[in-house]
Amino acid sequence: MAVVVGNNERISVKRKRPNPFFQESLEKLYEDAKNTNSKLEPMLKEALDSLSKYPLPLETGAECIILKGFNKKLCMFLDKCLECHNSNKSIKPNLISESAEVSAKQIKVDQDCKENKTVCPKSKSSDTGEQNQRFDSEKFDSDNLPSTSNTSSQESVTSLKKIKSKTYKPAYRSGGYAILIALLENMQENPSKLSLSKEELIEKAQKHSEESFVRPKPESFYTAWSNMSRLISKGIVIKSKTKKVEYSLTENGITLATKLLEESTGIRTLNDVIFRSNSVSPNNLNRTISDTELNSTPISGFQSSCEEITAFALPAGSFEVLLLIDKNETSGPSKKNDPTVAQFNKYPDMLHEYRSLKVGDFTWIARHKINRDQELVLPFIVERKRMDDLGHSIKDGRFHEQKFRLRKCGLKNVIYMVENYGSNSHCGLPIQSLMQSLANTRVQDGFKVHLTDSLSHSARFLAMMTKRITVEYKNQDLKGCNSEPTNGNLMTFNYFNKTSTKSKPLSVTETFIKLLLQIKGVSVEKALAITNVYKTPVALMKAYENCIDKKESEMMLANLKYGSTKRNVGPCVSKSLYHMFSTK
Repeated sequence: MAVVVGNNERISVKRKRPNPFFQESLEKLYEDAKNTNSKLEPMLKEALDSLSKYPLPLETGAECIILKGFNKKLCMFLDKCLECHNSNKSIKPNLISESAEVSAKQIKVDQDCKENKTVCPKSKSSDTGEQNQRFDSEKFDSDNLPSTSNTSSQESVTSLKKIKSKTYKPAYRSGGYAILIALLENMQENPSKLSLSKEELIEKAQKHSEESFVRPKPESFYTAWSNMSRLISKGIVIKSKTKKVEYSLTENGITLATKLLEESTGIRTLNDVIFRSNSVSPNNLNRTISDTELNSTPISGFQSSCEEITAFALPAGSFEVLLLIDKNETSGPSKKNDPTVAQFNKYPDMLHEYRSLKVGDFTWIARHKINRDQELVLPFIVERKRMDDLGHSIKDGRFHEQKFRLRKCGLKNVIYMVENYGSNSHCGLPIQSLMQSLANTRVQDGFKVHLTDSLSHSARFLAMMTKRITVEYKNQDLKGCNSEPTNGNLMTFNYFNKTSTKSKPLSVTETFIKLLLQIKGVSVEKALAITNVYKTPVALMKAYENCIDKKESEMMLANLKYGSTKRNVGPCVSKSLYHMFSTK
């Protein structure tokens, strides 16, 4: 701190150390950690630096938690040292003015110290030196704390000895938990083969873990397999040193795995909560129907409206609801330990299949229980985007093209599901721009937008959607054929996939719409409004030729209404289209 005196001279004043006892204790601990190459040396150095810079006095070690580098265990150790230090100070004689009484008191204290073999109270600096002990990399050694004859001090030391490092116990459905449970199940199923290779162990453990064993966490290099090094260091799992490395449980590992399995026996999984609820059970969703009703039922008067196939109906109870997952969302269901496949395998009661979808990533169908060729697509479709993929699709133009195809697929309920990826710091675009695009998707395009935190949450959302759609359609009679859905009629899956392909021949109007979507400011709603009036580019150019002057041509489309809100296309888009399609 600098002070300016009357002669304009700058005098530096050093502040007195406000916490000398804590600082000296930490200095001693730091020196011991440095001499023993302890892992806690960086932490102690950081704590010592922050304490030396702190200008206010601290009453207890617990108050040090506000400083950088201090954790709960270090604060607790300082509190115990301070308690022992204060206890030693409490047995010092009171200062009395008479020298004789002072001498007598001091002699008595010295005799008590010799008889009880305790440390006699000395100066503060010597007390501090006695308090600081050599320190272990795993925990602070309470056995080395100074002993006192005071009862309260002995009790504090005894209580400190009871503070031991917690027994390692992996969290439920973590990577370590999954590894232990998988090894234990392997021992119970194959007593002759107690060890597993890495590939075999990952295959068995993936179903017990929420994390992926093959795909790292967002913005990290760690997977669920990273827990193996801790299990080995704790002596829970042993790693064989043969040509092919294998892993097995030790005696402590068997005990811990058995305990974890017993504790998790009564815990309900997400599959149980969603699909095995007492209120609505998938086993009780379908009513009892006769064999006659179970067969496909033709619909009179409906066949004439469909082409190339006889219309059919699915009576209530004769069909089952399946979630269809696009193969492109996975590495293939045949590939072991695929992260996406592993997430959906957590729901064994959810009927789902992997197929090639020409549009969207997830949809639902109603399939006849006997005649499995009869499949009707339910009016729900989900497009899944990870946040970084969303940014890239906006930059390369796929975003608007995909939204156009989703709108034209014939399913009225379009859900845009966006997954967060870590802190969303590497998405190609600012997060504000991505949020604005999602808001436009919800307001202008009329899509439902759902944000999730991870792939696991996305799978949970789709499982809930499967349950809700099953409940919604369980008592309905469905009918459909190879045509666009109209008047409550559904289309078959084959027709849906065939008409949604990218490579199908496009009409002139559809090509015109795709062309308009490449212009800045033109949304799907605006493009559809323009093509409803002008089916082709030629029709638009002829309309421009009939205008009187340039101003009228530029504003010709400005007042054209679009969307359910009936808003105007606007002068900017109208002017851009004029300059693009005008022949002048």
